[in-house]
Amino acid sequence: MKTDSAAKDRPWIRPLPERLINKIAAGEVIERPAAVLKELVENSLDAGATRIEIKIDKSGLKLIAVIDNGCGIDPEQVEIAFARHATSKIRSLDDLESLGSYGFRGEALPSIASVSRTRMITRASDSEAGQEIIIEGGMVQSLKPVASPIGTTVEVSDLFFNTPARRKFLKSEITEARQLTRTATAMALGAAGVRFSYSLNGKTIYDVSGEDSPKARVGQLVLGQRQARLAEIESHTAGLEIAGYLAYPDQCHQNRYGLYLFINERYIQSVTLAHAVLAGYGEILPRGHYPVGAIFLKLDPERVDVNVHPTKAEVRLTDERQMHDLLYEAVKRSLRSAPTSNAPAPMALSSESEGHRTFETYPENRPPVQRPTASSIGDSLQTIARLYGPSTEADSRADIKALADGMPHLGEVSLQPDQVSRVPLEGLFYLGQFGDLYLLFRTGEELLVMDQHAAHERVLYERQLQIFRTGGAVSQQLLFPLNIDLAPDMQAVFDEAGEILRASGFEAAPFGSGTVLLSSVPATLTRRSPEKTFRQILADIEEYRREGAEMKKAVAQSIACRGAVMAGDKLGEAEALGLFRDLLKTETSSVCPHGRPIIYKITKHELDRKFGRK
Repeated sequence: MKTDSAAKDRPWIRPLPERLINKIAAGEVIERPAAVLKELVENSLDAGATRIEIKIDKSGLKLIAVIDNGCGIDPEQVEIAFARHATSKIRSLDDLESLGSYGFRGEALPSIASVSRTRMITRASDSEAGQEIIIEGGMVQSLKPVASPIGTTVEVSDLFFNTPARRKFLKSEITEARQLTRTATAMALGAAGVRFSYSLNGKTIYDVSGEDSPKARVGQLVLGQRQARLAEIESHTAGLEIAGYLAYPDQCHQNRYGLYLFINERYIQSVTLAHAVLAGYGEILPRGHYPVGAIFLKLDPERVDVNVHPTKAEVRLTDERQMHDLLYEAVKRSLRSAPTSNAPAPMALSSESEGHRTFETYPENRPPVQRPTASSIGDSLQTIARLYGPSTEADSRADIKALADGMPHLGEVSLQPDQVSRVPLEGLFYLGQFGDLYLLFRTGEELLVMDQHAAHERVLYERQLQIFRTGGAVSQQLLFPLNIDLAPDMQAVFDEAGEILRASGFEAAPFGSGTVLLSSVPATLTRRSPEKTFRQILADIEEYRREGAEMKKAVAQSIACRGAVMAGDKLGEAEALGLFRDLLKTETSSVCPHGRPIIYKITKHELDRKFGRK
């Protein structure tokens, strides 16, 4: 009796019903409305569609419709298409090693149909009529012939109507709509030769032609500008082709959603590859900003495994580190390449001890400076600076705003690397210093406003990197060595960065538990308090490292920031012109190491427009 009772209480193993299996599978494949959209569009692309129309209502919960002009489905196969693991994409295990299609698992349609009310109308090119199938919660309600054009239309309505728990955990309509739009954008980016239209809640979001160039499509879909200014990324190595278009730093976003990655035209997500793009921007990207654009990689399908997760968004790569490095170099090279052949030569800065700032000065026989009269600049300097000169970090990253109603918006006027390198030195005239921070120059009919701290910081940063490459750091010996007590976290930073700090000109050595003996500092920093500066640099290094910066760059950034001229430091004419010339010799002359712009320009034409003269 005890044995029979124990048998009754023991859990019994039995196969699950097919409908329950489909709902469980749907939980893996169909996480949210955007996943439905992705699966349906991929089916359309696999069907050879050249035109795809997407319609979304109520953020996908009411309706997700995808209409294509692909090959359609034969009438006798329409119902089979909604069976689990039924697919036309693969035939054997070997096919998984060289996938040429987007889909292959045969789970999408049955999973979608099991948690929604799904209607499909499809017609193959050699069929006289189309077939309509209606499925609710995984059960076929209707299957009949109908009149329809060649292609397939899938309408998914009332998503998750029979799984309220899943519906309850969806985000707000705004969040789901954002995910849908991102997915629709990614699908259109990955299939450049296909015409896409996408409408959300009755409003057309985009309609892109299949004849657009890849650059125009990236500009329109990612930046909203068909003629967007984009850096072209291109690299060809054995087994890996890299192509793409990325926005310049001034157009980048303060979130991570502006970058789209593709492998063999498949939209994927990869922390490693995203990091490679971010690292390629390096210090020219403002802190808190992220890359914007699209990167397309082509490689042997055997080197990528897309069968990691049912959503097929996550991938595994062979030689992942090598791909990271190749992508990093391609992005870095493209963003820093000068479009002109007469790019400035590498920097050759002079240095003096005692911490005096030294800028290359103009030759004595240069033309005399033509100074405008007080009536020509006078009080208007304050107006010009208020209108166009960024006085805060936030202002420097924002578009200049028109101050009066009806006045034209001037747009972004910060100089890009190629523009800075083309400033003609022969006609450059120094006007003066404004606000204890901004240096004003005139060249032709342009007024240039330079942030003296940002400019000097860029010069010192690249000089410090050059010291790391070639040696020759200049140090200033302290009259009396300093004993500096460090907290445990700062002691750990010093232990990690000690060798690089010594290479940069610091002489510091452990002196007992938690104490460092500081004997000398880089000549750049001798105008500052040695102990305070040393502590600040250690804190900077910790922060930059936490943000992912390399150790050498972190040290160089900190030394440059702490050693540069500050707001309130007065620069004479020779120093200002020398600083401008030094800036032109840097590799990246448009932004400081933190990504803030260095120079803004105002043209006479823009001022004429501002004052209503044109």
